[in-house]
Amino acid sequence: MIDFTTVAREFRGLVDRRREVFTFLGTSFAALGLFLQNALQGGLPPSLNAVSTHVFAFYAGVLSLLSLILSLRMAKMHGGIIINGMLFAHLMANQTFGKPGNVERASRHNFLGVSFLQFILVNLIAWFSVTILCLSLHMHRVTALSIGGGIFFLWVLWYFRFHRKAVEYAYHRIETDEVEPVLHEEWEDHISLCLQQSTAALLSEVAFAGLMVFSVFEALSGLNQIKEQADLSASDVKEFGPIAFAGLMAVTCFFQLRIYIRTYVAIGGFCLQLDENDKPFRPFRLTDSFLGYLTLSALWAVAIHILAILLLPWLESNVWLHLGIDAAAFVFALGMHQASLIRHAIKMHK
Repeated sequence: MIDFTTVAREFRGLVDRRREVFTFLGTSFAALGLFLQNALQGGLPPSLNAVSTHVFAFYAGVLSLLSLILSLRMAKMHGGIIINGMLFAHLMANQTFGKPGNVERASRHNFLGVSFLQFILVNLIAWFSVTILCLSLHMHRVTALSIGGGIFFLWVLWYFRFHRKAVEYAYHRIETDEVEPVLHEEWEDHISLCLQQSTAALLSEVAFAGLMVFSVFEALSGLNQIKEQADLSASDVKEFGPIAFAGLMAVTCFFQLRIYIRTYVAIGGFCLQLDENDKPFRPFRLTDSFLGYLTLSALWAVAIHILAILLLPWLESNVWLHLGIDAAAFVFALGMHQASLIRHAIKMHK
Protein backbone atom coordinates (compact mmCIF):
# COMPACT_ATOMS: atom_id res chain seq x y z
CA MET A 1 0.00 0.00 0.00
CA ILE A 2 1.36 3.40 -1.04
CA ASP A 3 0.32 5.84 1.68
CA PHE A 4 0.80 9.60 1.25
CA THR A 5 1.65 10.30 4.90
CA THR A 6 4.34 7.62 4.97
CA VAL A 7 5.87 8.66 1.65
CA ALA A 8 5.89 12.37 2.57
CA ARG A 9 7.39 11.74 6.02
CA GLU A 10 10.10 9.48 4.62
CA PHE A 11 10.98 12.01 1.90
CA ARG A 12 11.37 14.86 4.39
CA GLY A 13 13.34 12.63 6.75
CA LEU A 14 15.84 11.74 4.02
CA VAL A 15 16.32 15.41 3.10
CA ASP A 16 16.92 16.26 6.77
CA ARG A 17 19.46 13.46 7.18
CA ARG A 18 21.24 14.49 4.01
CA ARG A 19 21.62 18.04 5.33
CA GLU A 20 22.87 16.81 8.71
CA VAL A 21 25.46 14.56 7.07
CA PHE A 22 26.66 17.50 4.98
CA THR A 23 26.97 19.72 8.06
CA PHE A 24 28.78 16.95 9.97
CA LEU A 25 31.43 16.71 7.25
CA GLY A 26 31.95 20.49 7.30
CA THR A 27 32.37 20.43 11.07
CA SER A 28 34.79 17.50 10.84
CA PHE A 29 36.83 19.28 8.16
CA ALA A 30 37.07 22.38 10.36
CA ALA A 31 38.10 20.37 13.43
CA LEU A 32 40.74 18.44 11.48
CA GLY A 33 42.10 21.72 10.07
CA LEU A 34 42.54 23.03 13.61
CA PHE A 35 44.26 19.78 14.61
CA LEU A 36 46.59 20.00 11.60
CA GLN A 37 47.61 23.55 12.47
CA ASN A 38 48.30 22.69 16.12
CA ALA A 39 50.27 19.59 15.14
CA LEU A 40 52.41 21.50 12.63
CA GLN A 41 53.16 24.14 15.27
CA GLY A 42 54.32 21.46 17.71
CA GLY A 43 51.28 21.72 19.93
CA LEU A 44 50.85 17.98 20.49
CA PRO A 45 52.20 16.38 23.70
CA PRO A 46 55.38 14.25 23.53
CA SER A 47 53.31 11.08 23.95
CA LEU A 48 51.85 11.76 20.49
CA ASN A 49 55.18 12.17 18.70
CA ALA A 50 54.25 9.29 16.39
CA VAL A 51 51.23 11.29 15.24
CA SER A 52 53.35 14.43 14.78
CA THR A 53 55.78 12.51 12.59
CA HIS A 54 52.95 11.22 10.38
CA VAL A 55 50.64 14.20 10.79
CA PHE A 56 49.52 14.44 7.16
CA ALA A 57 48.86 10.71 6.92
CA PHE A 58 46.75 10.93 10.10
CA TYR A 59 44.91 14.05 8.92
CA ALA A 60 44.23 12.71 5.43
CA GLY A 61 43.42 9.21 6.67
CA VAL A 62 40.69 10.43 9.01
CA LEU A 63 39.29 12.89 6.45
CA SER A 64 39.32 10.36 3.60
CA LEU A 65 37.62 7.70 5.72
CA LEU A 66 34.88 10.13 6.77
CA SER A 67 34.33 11.63 3.32
CA LEU A 68 34.28 8.26 1.52
CA ILE A 69 31.73 6.80 3.94
CA LEU A 70 29.60 9.95 3.96
CA SER A 71 29.62 10.27 0.15
CA LEU A 72 28.37 6.69 -0.16
CA ARG A 73 25.76 7.42 2.48
CA MET A 74 24.61 10.47 0.53
CA ALA A 75 24.42 8.36 -2.63
CA LYS A 76 22.28 5.84 -0.77
CA MET A 77 20.01 8.58 0.59
CA HIS A 78 19.67 9.92 -2.94
CA GLY A 79 18.26 6.53 -3.89
CA GLY A 80 15.70 6.82 -1.10
CA ILE A 81 14.74 10.33 -2.25
CA ILE A 82 14.23 9.03 -5.80
CA ILE A 83 12.00 6.19 -4.57
CA ASN A 84 9.80 8.44 -2.47
CA GLY A 85 9.81 11.17 -5.11
CA MET A 86 8.48 8.73 -7.69
CA LEU A 87 5.88 7.36 -5.28
CA PHE A 88 4.84 10.93 -4.44
CA ALA A 89 4.46 11.72 -8.15
CA HIS A 90 2.36 8.56 -8.57
CA LEU A 91 0.12 9.61 -5.68
CA MET A 92 -0.34 13.10 -7.17
CA ALA A 93 -0.84 11.94 -10.77
CA ASN A 94 -4.64 12.14 -10.72
CA GLN A 95 -5.27 14.74 -8.02
CA THR A 96 -7.31 17.89 -8.61
CA PHE A 97 -5.04 19.96 -6.37
CA GLY A 98 -1.31 20.58 -6.22
CA LYS A 99 1.26 20.09 -8.94
CA PRO A 100 0.38 17.17 -11.25
CA GLY A 101 2.66 14.21 -10.63
CA ASN A 102 4.90 12.84 -13.39
CA VAL A 103 6.57 9.55 -12.43
CA GLU A 104 8.80 9.42 -15.50
CA ARG A 105 10.09 12.92 -14.82
CA ALA A 106 10.66 12.10 -11.14
CA SER A 107 12.77 9.10 -12.16
CA ARG A 108 15.20 11.13 -14.27
CA HIS A 109 18.59 12.02 -12.94
CA ASN A 110 19.21 15.74 -12.50
CA PHE A 111 22.88 16.67 -12.84
CA LEU A 112 22.12 20.09 -11.33
CA GLY A 113 20.03 18.70 -8.49
CA VAL A 114 20.97 19.25 -4.86
CA SER A 115 21.58 15.53 -4.22
CA PHE A 116 24.10 15.18 -7.03
CA LEU A 117 25.88 18.48 -6.34
CA GLN A 118 26.28 17.65 -2.64
CA PHE A 119 27.46 14.13 -3.45
CA ILE A 120 30.04 15.39 -5.96
CA LEU A 121 31.34 17.97 -3.50
CA VAL A 122 31.78 15.39 -0.73
CA ASN A 123 33.39 13.05 -3.26
CA LEU A 124 35.82 15.81 -4.33
CA ILE A 125 36.82 16.24 -0.68
CA ALA A 126 37.43 12.48 -0.63
CA TRP A 127 39.65 12.80 -3.75
CA PHE A 128 41.54 15.66 -2.08
CA SER A 129 42.13 13.70 1.14
CA VAL A 130 43.01 10.39 -0.55
CA THR A 131 45.60 12.19 -2.69
CA ILE A 132 47.21 13.74 0.41
CA LEU A 133 47.18 10.33 2.10
CA CYS A 134 48.96 8.73 -0.86
CA LEU A 135 51.51 11.54 -0.99
CA SER A 136 52.21 11.13 2.73
CA LEU A 137 52.94 7.46 2.00
CA HIS A 138 55.63 8.69 -0.42
CA MET A 139 53.82 7.84 -3.65
CA HIS A 140 54.52 9.78 -6.83
CA ARG A 141 52.29 12.80 -7.42
CA VAL A 142 50.74 11.35 -10.59
CA THR A 143 50.09 8.04 -8.83
CA ALA A 144 48.50 9.79 -5.84
CA LEU A 145 46.23 11.90 -8.06
CA SER A 146 45.30 8.83 -10.11
CA ILE A 147 44.35 6.77 -7.06
CA GLY A 148 42.23 9.62 -5.70
CA GLY A 149 40.61 10.13 -9.09
CA GLY A 150 40.00 6.42 -9.51
CA ILE A 151 38.15 6.23 -6.20
CA PHE A 152 36.19 9.37 -7.14
CA PHE A 153 34.91 7.82 -10.36
CA LEU A 154 34.24 4.47 -8.68
CA TRP A 155 32.04 6.25 -6.14
CA VAL A 156 30.23 8.05 -8.99
CA LEU A 157 29.47 4.64 -10.52
CA TRP A 158 28.05 3.50 -7.16
CA TYR A 159 25.92 6.63 -7.07
CA PHE A 160 24.34 5.87 -10.46
CA ARG A 161 23.90 2.23 -9.49
CA PHE A 162 21.92 3.31 -6.42
CA HIS A 163 19.86 5.61 -8.65
CA ARG A 164 19.07 2.83 -11.13
CA LYS A 165 18.13 0.37 -8.37
CA ALA A 166 15.89 2.99 -6.76
CA VAL A 167 14.05 3.62 -10.04
CA GLU A 168 13.52 -0.10 -10.59
CA TYR A 169 12.19 -0.58 -7.06
CA ALA A 170 9.85 2.41 -7.30
CA TYR A 171 8.38 1.22 -10.61
CA HIS A 172 7.83 -2.21 -9.06
CA ARG A 173 5.97 -0.63 -6.13
CA ILE A 174 3.87 1.48 -8.50
CA GLU A 175 2.89 -1.56 -10.56
CA THR A 176 2.07 -3.87 -7.65
CA ASP A 177 0.89 -1.73 -4.70
CA GLU A 178 -2.48 -0.11 -4.22
CA VAL A 179 -2.77 3.62 -3.64
CA GLU A 180 -4.54 5.22 -0.71
CA PRO A 181 -6.54 8.42 -1.34
CA VAL A 182 -4.70 11.70 -0.79
CA LEU A 183 -6.38 14.30 1.39
CA HIS A 184 -5.90 17.97 0.58
CA GLU A 185 -5.03 18.73 4.21
CA GLU A 186 -2.25 16.13 4.20
CA TRP A 187 -0.81 17.52 0.99
CA GLU A 188 -0.93 21.10 2.26
CA ASP A 189 0.80 20.14 5.53
CA HIS A 190 3.52 18.35 3.57
CA ILE A 191 4.19 21.32 1.26
CA SER A 192 4.27 23.69 4.26
CA LEU A 193 6.78 21.47 6.05
CA CYS A 194 8.90 21.20 2.89
CA LEU A 195 8.90 24.99 2.65
CA GLN A 196 10.15 25.32 6.24
CA GLN A 197 12.72 22.58 5.64
CA SER A 198 14.09 24.23 2.50
CA THR A 199 14.34 27.61 4.20
CA ALA A 200 16.40 26.04 6.99
CA ALA A 201 18.55 24.37 4.33
CA LEU A 202 19.60 27.78 2.97
CA LEU A 203 21.16 28.59 6.33
CA SER A 204 22.92 25.23 6.37
CA GLU A 205 24.49 25.87 2.96
CA VAL A 206 25.93 29.19 4.12
CA ALA A 207 27.15 27.57 7.36
CA PHE A 208 28.87 24.74 5.46
CA ALA A 209 30.66 27.17 3.14
CA GLY A 210 31.74 29.25 6.13
CA LEU A 211 33.11 26.20 7.93
CA MET A 212 35.10 25.15 4.87
CA VAL A 213 36.45 28.63 4.11
CA PHE A 214 37.58 29.49 7.62
CA SER A 215 38.99 26.02 8.26
CA VAL A 216 41.07 26.41 5.09
CA PHE A 217 42.31 29.75 6.48
CA GLU A 218 43.25 27.85 9.63
CA ALA A 219 45.16 25.24 7.65
CA LEU A 220 46.91 27.84 5.47
CA SER A 221 48.15 29.68 8.53
CA GLY A 222 49.80 26.49 9.81
CA LEU A 223 51.45 25.13 6.67
CA ASN A 224 54.48 27.37 7.04
CA GLN A 225 55.15 25.79 10.47
CA ILE A 226 55.89 22.35 9.01
CA LYS A 227 59.05 20.64 10.25
CA GLU A 228 61.33 18.50 8.14
CA GLN A 229 60.54 15.34 10.13
CA ALA A 230 56.93 15.38 8.92
CA ASP A 231 55.76 12.74 6.45
CA LEU A 232 55.57 15.25 3.56
CA SER A 233 58.44 17.33 2.24
CA ALA A 234 58.38 20.80 3.82
CA SER A 235 59.22 22.41 0.47
CA ASP A 236 56.38 20.57 -1.31
CA VAL A 237 53.90 21.47 1.41
CA LYS A 238 54.83 25.16 1.28
CA GLU A 239 54.74 25.21 -2.54
CA PHE A 240 51.67 23.10 -3.35
CA GLY A 241 49.74 22.98 -0.07
CA PRO A 242 48.28 26.49 -0.23
CA ILE A 243 47.15 25.99 -3.85
CA ALA A 244 45.47 22.67 -3.00
CA PHE A 245 43.60 24.06 0.00
CA ALA A 246 42.65 27.32 -1.76
CA GLY A 247 41.44 25.36 -4.79
CA LEU A 248 39.25 23.19 -2.58
CA MET A 249 37.89 26.34 -0.91
CA ALA A 250 36.98 27.90 -4.28
CA VAL A 251 35.35 24.70 -5.58
CA THR A 252 33.34 24.37 -2.36
CA CYS A 253 32.06 27.94 -2.60
CA PHE A 254 31.06 27.49 -6.25
CA PHE A 255 29.13 24.30 -5.50
CA GLN A 256 27.42 25.98 -2.56
CA LEU A 257 26.33 28.84 -4.81
CA ARG A 258 24.70 26.35 -7.18
CA ILE A 259 23.11 24.36 -4.34
CA TYR A 260 21.75 27.56 -2.78
CA ILE A 261 20.14 28.59 -6.08
CA ARG A 262 18.57 25.14 -6.55
CA THR A 263 17.17 25.23 -3.02
CA TYR A 264 15.85 28.77 -3.53
CA VAL A 265 14.06 27.63 -6.70
CA ALA A 266 12.50 24.74 -4.77
CA ILE A 267 11.25 27.22 -2.15
CA GLY A 268 9.66 29.28 -4.91
CA GLY A 269 7.92 26.17 -6.23
CA PHE A 270 6.49 25.36 -2.80
CA CYS A 271 5.27 28.95 -2.40
CA LEU A 272 3.46 28.77 -5.73
CA GLN A 273 1.79 25.50 -4.82
CA LEU A 274 0.46 27.01 -1.61
CA ASP A 275 -0.53 30.32 -3.23
CA GLU A 276 -0.70 30.55 -7.01
CA ASN A 277 -0.77 34.36 -6.78
CA ASP A 278 2.60 34.49 -5.04
CA LYS A 279 5.58 35.89 -6.94
CA PRO A 280 8.68 34.22 -5.47
CA PHE A 281 10.95 34.75 -8.49
CA ARG A 282 11.04 38.53 -8.58
CA PRO A 283 14.64 39.62 -9.37
CA PHE A 284 16.52 42.55 -7.85
CA ARG A 285 14.70 42.38 -4.51
CA LEU A 286 16.61 42.55 -1.21
CA THR A 287 15.02 39.60 0.60
CA ASP A 288 16.40 37.62 3.52
CA SER A 289 17.23 34.71 1.22
CA PHE A 290 19.03 37.02 -1.17
CA LEU A 291 21.12 38.43 1.69
CA GLY A 292 22.11 34.83 2.52
CA TYR A 293 23.19 34.40 -1.08
CA LEU A 294 25.21 37.63 -0.85
CA THR A 295 27.07 36.08 2.09
CA LEU A 296 27.94 33.06 -0.05
CA SER A 297 28.97 35.35 -2.91
CA ALA A 298 31.32 37.21 -0.57
CA LEU A 299 32.92 33.92 0.53
CA TRP A 300 33.28 32.94 -3.14
CA ALA A 301 35.00 36.26 -3.90
CA VAL A 302 37.37 35.76 -0.95
CA ALA A 303 38.22 32.25 -2.21
CA ILE A 304 38.96 33.60 -5.70
CA HIS A 305 41.07 36.38 -4.14
CA ILE A 306 43.29 33.86 -2.31
CA LEU A 307 43.51 31.56 -5.32
CA ALA A 308 44.46 34.45 -7.62
CA ILE A 309 47.25 35.50 -5.23
CA LEU A 310 48.67 31.98 -5.34
CA LEU A 311 48.30 31.32 -9.07
CA LEU A 312 49.09 34.84 -10.31
CA PRO A 313 51.74 36.28 -7.95
CA TRP A 314 52.45 39.16 -10.35
CA LEU A 315 49.02 40.57 -9.40
CA GLU A 316 50.54 41.71 -6.11
CA SER A 317 51.97 44.73 -7.87
CA ASN A 318 48.64 45.61 -9.49
CA VAL A 319 46.11 46.14 -6.74
CA TRP A 320 43.37 47.50 -9.00
CA LEU A 321 43.51 44.50 -11.33
CA HIS A 322 43.32 42.18 -8.34
CA LEU A 323 40.31 44.07 -6.98
CA GLY A 324 38.78 43.84 -10.45
CA ILE A 325 39.07 40.04 -10.36
CA ASP A 326 37.40 39.99 -6.94
CA ALA A 327 34.59 42.22 -8.20
CA ALA A 328 34.15 40.07 -11.32
CA ALA A 329 33.84 36.94 -9.18
CA PHE A 330 31.21 38.63 -6.99
CA VAL A 331 29.26 39.93 -10.00
CA PHE A 332 29.44 36.48 -11.64
CA ALA A 333 27.82 34.93 -8.56
CA LEU A 334 25.10 37.59 -8.50
CA GLY A 335 24.52 37.07 -12.22
CA MET A 336 23.91 33.34 -11.73
CA HIS A 337 21.32 34.07 -9.04
CA GLN A 338 19.45 36.80 -10.90
CA ALA A 339 19.51 34.89 -14.20
CA SER A 340 17.93 31.91 -12.46
CA LEU A 341 15.18 34.11 -10.99
CA ILE A 342 14.47 35.76 -14.35
CA ARG A 343 14.36 32.41 -16.15
CA HIS A 344 11.88 30.94 -13.67
CA ALA A 345 9.80 34.12 -13.63
CA ILE A 346 9.47 33.91 -17.44
CA LYS A 347 8.70 30.20 -17.20
CA MET A 348 6.01 30.87 -14.60
CA HIS A 349 4.18 33.34 -16.85
CA LYS A 350 4.11 31.07 -19.90
